[in-house]
Amino acid sequence: MRHSCFFAAVSSLAVLLSGCGPDSSSGSNFRNPAESVSLSFESFELRNEEGLPEILSKTIFYDFYRGLEPAEGADDQGVATQLRERLDLLMGLTPTDDGSSYTSARNPLDFLHHVIASNQVDNFNQGRQLMRDSITEGEGARYNTPDKDALIRFTETGNNNGEEPAADERWVYSLLDWTSNPQMNKVFRAAQFIAREPDADESSPSEVSSALWSGHFDGPDFGISGYNEVEFSSTSLTGREFGNAELRQEFIGNKSDTLSLTQTSGITINEETPDCIRVDIDYVDAKVLVFTSTGEPPSNENEDTGTSTPNPAHCGNQQNGEEAVAYQSVVIEERQ
Repeated sequence: MRHSCFFAAVSSLAVLLSGCGPDSSSGSNFRNPAESVSLSFESFELRNEEGLPEILSKTIFYDFYRGLEPAEGADDQGVATQLRERLDLLMGLTPTDDGSSYTSARNPLDFLHHVIASNQVDNFNQGRQLMRDSITEGEGARYNTPDKDALIRFTETGNNNGEEPAADERWVYSLLDWTSNPQMNKVFRAAQFIAREPDADESSPSEVSSALWSGHFDGPDFGISGYNEVEFSSTSLTGREFGNAELRQEFIGNKSDTLSLTQTSGITINEETPDCIRVDIDYVDAKVLVFTSTGEPPSNENEDTGTSTPNPAHCGNQQNGEEAVAYQSVVIEERQ
């Protein structure tokens, strides 16, 4: 079933990437240009600036956050507010006064996407040019940091007064990968962030300990500057206290988002505090479905046969809309 595995999208993409890159023994004309990058920034916070192109509309949760808003007269049973508060925590979002959107974002994934799109890192520019050239010439290529034992390090300097940066002021990315597949006319990208361990005396470490983004783009339209329009993406977050989150986004075809929260806590729906929540937003029909479960494993094991089948009671596997909190949402025109 579509939602039966929490990290299905990420796992599937990893398998796909492993088979769609260039064969190192084939004498390819393209070589991996990845190298370590270490940069300092005054601030990791992203916000729109007057007179400059919008940044926040390109952040990962921009559509989803707004798409939770119930339409006039619709009853969301308080779900939208609670989910947004969780996203504020996970993605460093600052809500607007009315809570329907946000005015800034401070998180490793959105920040990396912005740095790539702004063309301020020459090595990243080389990676994008590699993708463009390989698609044009019909020969697969890969930019991959682990293959070069390379790391990406960003340091925030605005608040540390020259002292050693705190754990959440130095972001390290263990993976940045672009892979082209001319046969599929696709460019794939993946990035992984691993948080530094907080100091022993740090009272409030950042909630997210690791994050992974993966997605693909249309090859012939892939550009070497600015933001590329993604066709499908999956964002996965591992929390220290509030469990895991995954957002799957389809920008063509279904035009839908699915947020899964597992091993989660602190959100009350229908007078219960589920440990599994799935939220489907259908942008074409402007409809939100919220599925929940508690204490249900994703799959049922058959000890006699050694096989497993999806557990229909798990929030990720529920398909019947009658099981869910359902409401009409505001229209997000960009996704329709």
